[in-house]
Amino acid sequence: MLEVKNTCLEWEKPQTKRILFVLRNDVDHIKAVNCAINVLSLILNPEVYILYIANIEPIPFHEKTEKEFYTKLREEGKKIVKKTIEKFRNAGIRAKLYDMYFGIAAEKIVKAERELQPDLIILCARGLSMFKKILVGSVSDTVLAEAKKPVVIVKPNSTK
Repeated sequence: MLEVKNTCLEWEKPQTKRILFVLRNDVDHIKAVNCAINVLSLILNPEVYILYIANIEPIPFHEKTEKEFYTKLREEGKKIVKKTIEKFRNAGIRAKLYDMYFGIAAEKIVKAERELQPDLIILCARGLSMFKKILVGSVSDTVLAEAKKPVVIVKPNSTK
């Protein structure tokens, strides 16, 4: 008899409760939320903690300009998070904001994993070309390499 071993099948559904969902400020965030809802529908009564991230390099600004820039980012982020929580709740999924972060995404995601101790991380991939991955690096690749818990990477269909 042939024995097939699939690590995905070894993941025990009932023990997966605490989910870290990384919500990024990209154009595909709505598609990412829909993909996450599909994944979360497979999990019994999940608790979703949303980590909203604007993946930006720190930029030196004049103090007033910097405050305006981050205030605008924060307000946009709050709207996206609010809509996301509503969408999760409408799908019967408990969700709340864990944190909002503006900076290097991969570092924050790995730090959030250590702090929150989730059973699973759901992350949206932007689908960078190989050239861009080499140039700017891939958040997904870094998180996959450094995370201690299982990571599900959702890649929304392109609108192109």
